[in-house]
Amino acid sequence: MLRPFFFDVLHVDGRSLIDEPLQVRKSVLAQAVPSHLRLPTLDTSDAGEAERFAAAAVAAGHEGVMVKSLDSPYQAGRRGAAWRKVKPVHTLDLVVLAAEWGHGRRTGRLSNLHLGARGDEGSFVMVGKTFKGLTDELLRWQTEALLARAIGAPEAGYIQHVRPELVVEIAIDGVQRSVRYPGGVALRFARVRGYRPDKSAAEADTIEMVRSLL
Repeated sequence: MLRPFFFDVLHVDGRSLIDEPLQVRKSVLAQAVPSHLRLPTLDTSDAGEAERFAAAAVAAGHEGVMVKSLDSPYQAGRRGAAWRKVKPVHTLDLVVLAAEWGHGRRTGRLSNLHLGARGDEGSFVMVGKTFKGLTDELLRWQTEALLARAIGAPEAGYIQHVRPELVVEIAIDGVQRSVRYPGGVALRFARVRGYRPDKSAAEADTIEMVRSLL
């Protein structure tokens, strides 16, 4: 059964509230909509209170919270400095299995990484790709390091497979079920935090660890 939840009000009784600050709109919403149909909110300047509220939201199954200035008007399609989406960031240590030759300003660089989690008996299970978070300096280093570990000619002319030796720290917003990858799971909004020269591929996170984030 579908159940509506209201978190803002833009127009009521012929009056537009779009340019009114959030504090005013919240007051009008409280008068117009019963509490059991309003999304829970917290007005606070206390960081500890905010963290506990956010943790409770995640525990209830939400991906995070929206932090809004009480002085902000409603701006459709925009967040900006007055509205911030805050959600937990997970990190995984994964192994680079292959990389794709870039194009545009990344021509001549191995860019889009194919990422794998540790499977059974030394195998690796692909769980996603990313080219986000790579600086020009890291792209240059990465290309040299991966070419030194290249296996054969590029597949389809642009996918260079490599020996699974380099461990990279990947930040993600979560994982989701997927039939695209053999492990049945895919990374959400993956981006590179940096390489882990202190770790070997045998110390990378396992596919079970990745699945536990579902």
